[in-house]
Amino acid sequence: MVARNRHPSLKDVAQLAGTSIATASRAISGRGYIDDRKKQSILEAAKTLNYLPNLQARNLRQQSSFIIGLIIPNLLNAYYTTLADSLSQILYEKGYHLWLSSTRDDAQADEDMLFDMLGYPVDGLIWVPTHGDDENLVKYIQERRIPTVAIVRRVYKDLLDTIVFQDTAGTEVAIQHLINLGHRRIAYIGGDTRYSSNHDRWRGYINALEQAGLPIDADLIKLGPNWTTLGEMAANELLQLKRPPSAIFVASNAIMAGVLRTLSQHRISIPGSLSIVCFDDLDWFSFSVPPITAITHDHNKLANTAVDLLMKRITTNRDVAGELSPLFITIDFDLVLRKSTAPPAHE
Repeated sequence: MVARNRHPSLKDVAQLAGTSIATASRAISGRGYIDDRKKQSILEAAKTLNYLPNLQARNLRQQSSFIIGLIIPNLLNAYYTTLADSLSQILYEKGYHLWLSSTRDDAQADEDMLFDMLGYPVDGLIWVPTHGDDENLVKYIQERRIPTVAIVRRVYKDLLDTIVFQDTAGTEVAIQHLINLGHRRIAYIGGDTRYSSNHDRWRGYINALEQAGLPIDADLIKLGPNWTTLGEMAANELLQLKRPPSAIFVASNAIMAGVLRTLSQHRISIPGSLSIVCFDDLDWFSFSVPPITAITHDHNKLANTAVDLLMKRITTNRDVAGELSPLFITIDFDLVLRKSTAPPAHE
């Protein structure tokens, strides 16, 4: 029940209709996808409660809010935390504030957060897509004509401005480094290949082995969600093989901690018994024992490039901006050689 001493809220409407606040918001604002039957139920609940939208907030939507939305997969990955901090500082210097949401790579959460941000007063959106392969969702963003830049991962047919790392090329260079050292059994531990960044890194691994004339051994490839448990499970499985790898390529820093923990538990000497390389470079890689060889990117360059592109789109008339072809930009990389790689003791 709604207390008599306050006006009914959108949360009250959602509870009465038996739906989420995000869905209730879309029904009442008329923005976004929603089932007709569910929409009617929400509108009836609003009428029953005498719910009135905040007209002041609605009017603000017609003006600049100086708010930029950022949707990322999670805040547990040190890379995304650093990226969010960089974007916040860069935008602040330009007079904008950051509205941050984390999806945990849940497709429904990604969709709901995106609809919310586009429905509320954001002047632009920076998006690491979980649901970027959804054609209708990407086209909906285009139709809203709110400047949006997809980063780290690509979207359907690259229909939005996109900035990504050179995932395939960076991985090829890392694997070639191991091959040049004499490694032939090189394992790969990486994230879900539904996401373009993970797929392109896996593709780089395959390319490098094929170019070197080395066989593709499915037992050496471990794929799954980018969580510490993947690193632990994958490393354990690799060490139990009759012919374990002499080197491991870890395709995400989010996986690395679990891999190193497992290798330490098994008293595996790095690089004496096994070499290791990571895609992504974290501060602690340089002072771990041993320091970790890594593919590194200029994360500040990604943040600055995303903001600069977004500002150009914001300052362009929306009717004109909708006709502009989306830009596709890649951020270059370096292979930072440290002491976690060496020629194999045996193959």
